[in-house]
Amino acid sequence: MMKKYYLGIDLGGTRIKMGIVSDGRVTSRRIVPASSASGLEASLPLLQQEINSLVAAQPDGSGQLAGIGLAFPGLVNTRTKRILSTNAKYDDAPSLNLEEWVTKNWELPFCIDNDARMATVGEWKYGAGKDTDDLVAVTIGTGIGTSAVIGGQLLRGKHFQAGCLGGHFTIQVNGRPCSCGNNGCVEAHGSTWSLAGIIREHALFPSSILAGAEVLDFSTLFKAASAKDPLAGEVLQYSLDVWSAGIVNLIHAYDPEVVVIGGGVLHSADQILPYIREKVKQHAWTPWGTVQIRPTQLAEDAGILGIVHMLQYPL
Repeated sequence: MMKKYYLGIDLGGTRIKMGIVSDGRVTSRRIVPASSASGLEASLPLLQQEINSLVAAQPDGSGQLAGIGLAFPGLVNTRTKRILSTNAKYDDAPSLNLEEWVTKNWELPFCIDNDARMATVGEWKYGAGKDTDDLVAVTIGTGIGTSAVIGGQLLRGKHFQAGCLGGHFTIQVNGRPCSCGNNGCVEAHGSTWSLAGIIREHALFPSSILAGAEVLDFSTLFKAASAKDPLAGEVLQYSLDVWSAGIVNLIHAYDPEVVVIGGGVLHSADQILPYIREKVKQHAWTPWGTVQIRPTQLAEDAGILGIVHMLQYPL
């Protein structure tokens, strides 16, 4: 019997990550820039080209492609395999029939689910949450994605949004407007897309080294804070408090034993994790003990492994 392998796609706002998965491991991967503002339909030819290229690059005898899975940054009906709602990324996606696209091009089984939910499945089955059936995963990047597993059950909910909207928990009643239509969301105060506005609106901006930065992202912010820039230090402190508040809310909502944090900010894990652990210890109401705050073990591969797991073992 010929060995099988699967292809997982993690469709991010700024990057598209793809990987070949065999026996629970990503054996080859590819990352290409995303053009999420241009819509998903415009990206399909590039996706098709990259999928075919990845498959063609597999060594002889490595097996047979047995399915394609897509982790999508929005709400997804996993039964109909249609995208229900987006938030300033790939906004044409609800009009597309991606299962039909996969069938037409490859005649293979297809699976689709929310990207943060699939990152959670990846960490639960293969990564930092392997030792628990009660966990929350948080991805801090372009936006803030969340998902939860309670008692070994992956949360989806009647309308497929349970667990996924932790980035849109309100932390400031009269806070910054969010792309989702709410005000004061965790994401509106602590994600990459909101960071530039927070920095530029600050009174210290004209005198900050950040005023000369080409890109205002968290990597730039951490470097400026390390250089003792006052504005960077203030905004970094604020970001840490926003993330901590969001995670305390997630703990109160979903009762996890473990919170796994991923995303680009984990390049500065030595600064982030000790702070969040202390804040959670101080502010989370958990009389049974302390929730463990862990870094991702899978990094870029979490969503890819999660969606391929769903292809093989539907949850």
